[in-house]
Amino acid sequence: MPIDYGRMAMMITPAHRAAIRRSWELVTPIADTAADLFYQRLFELRPDYRALFKSDLVPQKKKLLAMLAFIVKAVDWPEEAWQESVDAEQDFFLVVLALGRRHGELYRIPDESYDAVGQALLWALDYGLGEAFTVETKEAWSRVYALLSKTMKMGRCAIGEGSVIALQTADG
Repeated sequence: MPIDYGRMAMMITPAHRAAIRRSWELVTPIADTAADLFYQRLFELRPDYRALFKSDLVPQKKKLLAMLAFIVKAVDWPEEAWQESVDAEQDFFLVVLALGRRHGELYRIPDESYDAVGQALLWALDYGLGEAFTVETKEAWSRVYALLSKTMKMGRCAIGEGSVIALQTADG
């Protein structure tokens, strides 16, 4: 049953942030396995997506893990840090908007792909963490992924003539 990420993109509470942080601390030692599980599940759900990637997935897995680590760090910022100025490369929304734009512009990733990616991510976390992947932890990751996917879709919408969102600084 697909998760309604639109409904899940609600406020991320301190309890969600704590669950994300705790679970990521458990993922870090098994990061390579978690990345393997993610891509294994993604290609089980959508075998046609395999063609979107190079045969050597090692660099792609590193990018996935780096982005997840960035997201965990950004989500776990203290409340007062959200009001501070940050470099464009560290600004969660600019980075994720640019990521969405790249996925749309360069890779032509359709919006419907985000559901399969979310399912694969949650499955990999569940499988990799076992009992530590509690209902609360699943809800926290679902909310973060909902925020991530919505923001990436907004970035994809920035493609084309007349786009008013300038993401070059975050896009590099």
